[in-house]
Amino acid sequence: MRDRESGFTLIETLVTIAVISILAAIALPSFFGESRKTKAFSEVQPMFNDMRIRLEQYMQENGQYPPTVGETIWNPAPAPSSTKVLLDLTLPEWQPLKLRISGEDKVYCRYTWATGLANVGTNIGPRAGAAPFNFTAPSTDWYYLIAKCDMDDDSAVLSWYFASSTNPTIQKVDEGK
Repeated sequence: MRDRESGFTLIETLVTIAVISILAAIALPSFFGESRKTKAFSEVQPMFNDMRIRLEQYMQENGQYPPTVGETIWNPAPAPSSTKVLLDLTLPEWQPLKLRISGEDKVYCRYTWATGLANVGTNIGPRAGAAPFNFTAPSTDWYYLIAKCDMDDDSAVLSWYFASSTNPTIQKVDEGK
């Protein structure tokens, strides 16, 4: 009698490969989405913190927030992409903040802010005033910060981040997109 050779059959090997492929197809997009979220938020959070401190410092020194930049002027100027671009801290609008960031001043996201007087909402841009942010002018002088990021090179859907003087918690829309 001959001993049977042990091992896997071709069918067993193909089924195993198919199962692994299906699991990979499910897990990889989730992994990359989480990776993009982490990359964007790890930039936005310290940037917003520094901007917040600088705006409050300016307020303490001058009795008012610096002039509004608004949602039409983004720094850096080019459209967001998934590659880092130089943040231009020499722009006249940005000089009052005296920002100090690390990473050779290169960022993934585009940043702006708006400021206004108590109960005056004329400087509130369309993105901040619309859902889900719904920012309205409070009864004190105010500011808000916005970042827009394109972490997946699909400019059709951007990730948005928002914080304000009335609510410093960073709100997120389409994070990781």
